[in-house]
Amino acid sequence: MYHDHAVRLTRVTRVIGPALAVLLLAGVAALAIVPRLRPAGDDKLVTVHALVGSEKRSFLTDPEVVSVLARAGYRLVIDTAGSREITTRTDLDAYDLVFPANTPQADRIKQARGLTRSYSPFYSPMAIATFRPIADLLARAGVVHTDGPVATFDMHAYLKLVRDHTRWSDLPGADAVYPTDRSVLIASTDVRTSNSAALYLALVSYVANGDEVVTDRAAAERQAEFAAGLFERQGYLDNSTAEPFDEFLAMGMGKAPMVMIYEAQFLERVRAADGSIRPDMLLLYPEPTIFARHTVVPLTDTGDAVGKLLSTSPDLVRLAVRHGFRPSDPAAAAQARGQGAANAASAPPELVNTAEPPSQEISDLMIELIADAYRTGTG
Repeated sequence: MYHDHAVRLTRVTRVIGPALAVLLLAGVAALAIVPRLRPAGDDKLVTVHALVGSEKRSFLTDPEVVSVLARAGYRLVIDTAGSREITTRTDLDAYDLVFPANTPQADRIKQARGLTRSYSPFYSPMAIATFRPIADLLARAGVVHTDGPVATFDMHAYLKLVRDHTRWSDLPGADAVYPTDRSVLIASTDVRTSNSAALYLALVSYVANGDEVVTDRAAAERQAEFAAGLFERQGYLDNSTAEPFDEFLAMGMGKAPMVMIYEAQFLERVRAADGSIRPDMLLLYPEPTIFARHTVVPLTDTGDAVGKLLSTSPDLVRLAVRHGFRPSDPAAAAQARGQGAANAASAPPELVNTAEPPSQEISDLMIELIADAYRTGTG
């Protein structure tokens, strides 16, 4: 009996052995095949982690931008935040670069971390997204002026309406256009977290200060006291500029008849020709206006390499223009226009009457005073 059992066991082993060998070989083959299912060269890309302002998400995730970076050997992984929030983040060691929407925030990060390198590949003027009936209403009130295809928004006339506590219903013809008792206010983001709101504050303080940059504490206190109402009276405010612009596109003038945005946000949609910019929508340029200079601060060598690419790659410059930005390098801008990246219908105007922001210290002081007004309810 023992002999019969041993014979059967030997026969089973002879059968199972080759089967196991086949299975093992199949497993090895599968392991060899699976990695090849990824795109060719994908495993050779260097991953670059970036913390960027939300207004640049669509540009940096554009498949063509991704492709250009991949050809250079980089894969960009992005997180977004309000540009002022970026300066206060405590987790920057997790990133290879940060990309706020203006130079003062970049300078603060550089100073705090002992860095010297930065790149400003493109910029965008601040502008106001609105609707043609609203623009016509404000034109009758002396706030909006049209010169050819360009419509400007007189900040001095606007601030007079604000000081007089003007409501939309007070404007001649409002009953047929915008019949509401809401205050005449530009919608913005939260000045405590967002660069676009900080630039709005800088512009308001410049105009209210007699077309002079605020340079001292006394003037900063006066302008902050006045400007606090521009933010508090709006109610809830978003942290970054993507949200109010998306609401402008989706909800129309019922939500906010005027929204402070980056010019690039509007032009990007115009150039995409995706139908999101309707015929009744209009871009107004504040007079004066102010620029947002989007600035890369590299935190590692790989972040530095990507910062250089964003500034010097003709393909990336061309794509930045397609997304509404204005290249900082005049030669690069001319080359991008020559390649047809910007068409005549969406060519942005030259802007001469511009304001400079105050120093970062004065800006922070005004914002902190406004934050105090929020906390105490005195705005």
